[in-house]
Amino acid sequence: MKIAIIGGIGSGKSAVLSRFKDLGYTTLSADEINAQMLKDPEYQAKLEELFPGVVVNGVVDKKELSHRVFNNPYELAKLNHLAHPEICKRMREETADPVVIEVPLIFESNTQDMFDEIILVTANKKIRIERLEKRGVEKKRAKLIMWNQVSDRKLRKIATREIDNSFGLDELNEKVDKIIGEIFNK
Repeated sequence: MKIAIIGGIGSGKSAVLSRFKDLGYTTLSADEINAQMLKDPEYQAKLEELFPGVVVNGVVDKKELSHRVFNNPYELAKLNHLAHPEICKRMREETADPVVIEVPLIFESNTQDMFDEIILVTANKKIRIERLEKRGVEKKRAKLIMWNQVSDRKLRKIATREIDNSFGLDELNEKVDKIIGEIFNK
């Protein structure tokens, strides 16, 4: 069984994934897969070809890359066209059963059909922005990123379950535990 964790930036997808991991489930994160790819010299060469100047001394300047793609839909599409196939390949190669995968860009990667369960994590936009600011993301930038993402309304159309994460971690963990019980009849 493959379970996807989806939702907008700052919604708490990573916290939900962390709860599954703490309970002994095999977990993957598309963001972590991407982070591994950014260290791969072959992938870096492809990035440099598409976005000259983003690789400096064998290190991807993530801030510069982010600035370029989130300010230009064409550039974002180029990056997605490069990254998504490789990320999807690695997700499909995972043989653990069950596996829980955090997938921030499920529509963009066209992976919604590979999952048996899709859990949407939502939170009030004000709370999401506050969470992002605590991570060092400026309010204006947080709003821009959120504006560029698929809406919760559209994500609800493919979700099999939803968790509102507008409250504390204890309540979130209780909600995750309840969903695990429903999925696995525990």
